[in-house]
Order: sequence, then C-alpha cells, then structure tokens
Amino acid sequence: MRILGLALVAAAAICACSPAGGSSTSVEVTDSAGVTIVVSHEPRWGAGDAWSVPSEPQVTIGVFNGPKEYELFNVSAATRRSDGDYIVVDGGTREIRHYDDEGTFIRAFGGTGSGPGEFRNPSQVLVGVSDTVVVWDDAIYRITRFDSAGELASVQSVDRSRIAKAIEPPLYPGTGELVQDEEVLVRLVEKAGKAIPSGVSRRRSGALRVSADVSSIDTLMFFGDIEQVSVRGPWGYSPVAPAFAKTTVIAVQPALSRVCIGDQERPEVACFGPDASRTVIRWASEVAPVTEQEVEAWLETTVALWAQKMSEDIARQVLAQAPVPAARPYYFRIVLDLVGNLWVEASRSSAASGSVDHFVFDANGALLGVVALPPVEILEIGDNYIIGIHRDEVDIEYLQVFDIVK
Repeated sequence: MRILGLALVAAAAICACSPAGGSSTSVEVTDSAGVTIVVSHEPRWGAGDAWSVPSEPQVTIGVFNGPKEYELFNVSAATRRSDGDYIVVDGGTREIRHYDDEGTFIRAFGGTGSGPGEFRNPSQVLVGVSDTVVVWDDAIYRITRFDSAGELASVQSVDRSRIAKAIEPPLYPGTGELVQDEEVLVRLVEKAGKAIPSGVSRRRSGALRVSADVSSIDTLMFFGDIEQVSVRGPWGYSPVAPAFAKTTVIAVQPALSRVCIGDQERPEVACFGPDASRTVIRWASEVAPVTEQEVEAWLETTVALWAQKMSEDIARQVLAQAPVPAARPYYFRIVLDLVGNLWVEASRSSAASGSVDHFVFDANGALLGVVALPPVEILEIGDNYIIGIHRDEVDIEYLQVFDIVK
C-alpha cells in the first residue's frame, strides 16, 4: 500500500497572484500551486458585529460529593444531541453518560473492558443520524456505535498494524481521531533513536487520513512534534519539554469532514477539506512575553510530576538546564465548530476578566474577530453554544454549557 497526497502546506509561499475572492482589503486570497492562501490583515467584524459569550453557564453538570452519576472525572469528550440532550464521555468510569437538556441524568452505558460495548480509552464521541452515538476508543483503535437509547449497534476495529506497515520507519501510528464515522485521522510518532540532538529540537510527526477498513491511506502533511531539549540527569542525557514548548495542534470536525493543523511556529494554520482542498490561514498576531511567575508555575508542576522518580532538588537542577523562551507560542489550542468556523486560542488572554481570547475565522479562512471565552477546556462548539470542562481549586470537574450571543 502506498501513501499518497503529501502536502507540505506549511511551507507554501504566497504567490504573486491577484486576490481570488472578495473586494474587502482586510483579507487577501491567493493561490499557490493549488493551495489557497488566506491572509487576514484586520478583522471583518465592525462595531456591533462581534459575538460574545456570557461568563455564567446555562447548564452545569457535576458535583463535589454526591450521586455517582453526577461525579465527573477525566471527561474526554461531550456533544449535544438534536433534541438538546448531552452525551458525555467520563474517562474515569469509561462510561458514556446521557443527560437531558437541563443536565439531569438519564442513563449510562459502556464501562471498563475490551469486550463489545466496553472501553479502554474512549476519547471522542459523535452524534449521528437519529441521535445514534459513535465512540472512538483510542487505546484499541475501535469504533463503537449505539442507538439513541444506548443499546449496542455495532463494533468496528481499525487495523493499526496495517497502517504501520504502510509507513516508513521510524514513524509509526500514534493517537487517532474520527474525521467522520468511517474515517480516522492518525497522528504519526517518531520512535526515539539512540542519538539525542543537542539544543531545542522537534521530532518528526505527521497526519494520515485513513479509511476505517484501511483500504485508503492519504498523507495530509508532515510536521514537528513537541519541542524538546537534551538535559543531563542522574540517569544520563534525556529529552525534556521546556516551558511553553511549541507543539503541533490538530482540530477535527467530523460533521464537515474537515481537519486543521498548526505547528505554532508562526500565526498560520493549514486546513483540509473532504474534497482534498487545502487552505492556509494566516493572520497578524503578537506574542505575549513569558513571565517569571509562569516559569515558576511550570517548574512546580513538572517537579510534582517527577516526585516519584527523583528528589525536588535534583529535579530543579535538571530543569534548570532547559532554556526559557522569551515569548509564548503564537497560539495554543485550535477548535473547529459544527458550522466550519475555526477558533484559535490566542497567545495573549484577557487576564483582567479571567477570560481567554480566541481568534475566530469563518469557513473560508477570513478573520471575523476576537471572542473572549470563559476559562474552560473546550469540548465542542456549536452554532450557538459552547461545551467545556471547568476544574475548581481542588480539581473537581464540572461540565458547563455557555450560550454564544451573535
């Protein structure tokens, strides 16, 4: 099997072409070797056009100490049904939970295991026709489908070994994610070699679009994985991710069979449509400087993670070898909403209000404007709502739903 369709989109240059769409000077659209380049010089929203998200959620699900069906732990995904009910993946119990539109528990199905209808790492949930539920289990590369009442409908495994055989070493299949019900986006991982490069480096990675029966494998693009630096510890030299390490972030929208990929090296994201179309989105952006408080917070977190491996003093000595960047990456997470807009978490947040700024680009790649969102981990954005996870000061999880006011 041969991998086709390599597109080094991130390296595409803007050609000397005339704008291909729109009369507004705020957006320049050009073509470079079949790749559409969209450059936004300023937002399209004018006074009164901007969207807003109230700070108070419309629905909250979760308790500190109460009925088990309302206790949430390691929620990995959530979505809204056509009737307004919510389907939530609780990673702690490996359950798929169904709540009504007001957050009242209805039923749970799934559970821990490897048998039909059970899960080891349920990481994604979709709602299909007639409110069927589709769950992706990333640990065992398996698609499980339930009917609207939570009854098991079918199970389909994706052959990871066949994917691995189609890839040239040292790359191999890493995490997966459904691009649509019958198609998976596979992120590649480079196996560590014996030699550890000096200085800050990024191992090779990439993204494949694979049919569920593995009859079709297409390469979307190659890119760098998370930044790492070689440090010397009691065990010898090993790679460590420094503070604010750049990584490659991926957004998938199965409702539109669309994928967007950004490596955080510049204010740019590459998006791929179901028809093999490729669009590079670029915009003007400032980066925020890294503060001493942020570096110390990173140190405290990393030292705590290493607590079982070494003492605090040794951990701090090792981490002190990692360079500290002067600025944050240009952006952080990216999310595709259900109607095709791309939401990009900005480097600079609205610290005064506790909210997080997001650039919003329309389905064609033009910058609409900036929306301040509550500080939650976004799980899904619809046409008029946002589902996210809020963690309190003792790390208790609450699923919250916010309105989008347009």
